[in-house]
Amino acid sequence: MVVTCPSCQKKFRLEEKHFGGKPRMRFQCPSCGQAIEAVREEAPAPPEPPSGPSTQKLKKVEGTWSGSQVPDQELLAMPGGKRVSIAVIQGPDTGKIFSVDRPVFVIGRVPPADAVLSDSEVSRSHAQVEFRAGAITLRDLKSTNGTYVNEQRITSLPIENQTEFRVGVTTLMLIVTDDLP
Repeated sequence: MVVTCPSCQKKFRLEEKHFGGKPRMRFQCPSCGQAIEAVREEAPAPPEPPSGPSTQKLKKVEGTWSGSQVPDQELLAMPGGKRVSIAVIQGPDTGKIFSVDRPVFVIGRVPPADAVLSDSEVSRSHAQVEFRAGAITLRDLKSTNGTYVNEQRITSLPIENQTEFRVGVTTLMLIVTDDLP
């Protein structure tokens, strides 16, 4: 299915695997930061097979797509066999743990953010954690007060398990563990 950002009109191709078995998913437009909610389409009934041999000619396609040619949305996926959480380790919501269940996880002050923080210094849609082709990226969503790793303001930065980062006055930690059987 193709989803169009209502703000900048950029188009994204979503496949069944992106929904992870859920009827809907939310993600942030990487171009403008707009929150987008997509509702899974019901699969149409398969077409009836032809009664006789096909006479349709097929085009020959040369080569394959490399990773750099695959559209961005095609590479989004949660890490297999892992459980991912974001823990609040300092700030108004200390002790809260957010379970990360989608490849683009938005942190902000109000819904539709996935992790809603009660920190007045956090923007509505402040930052997002992306899981893409085996890598984890923390991305600031043009927030007013910035996103920080090691007290350095970042726009986009690869992160890993136990990376601490700050949005507003809230310090968060990414936690990646093996999934329980």
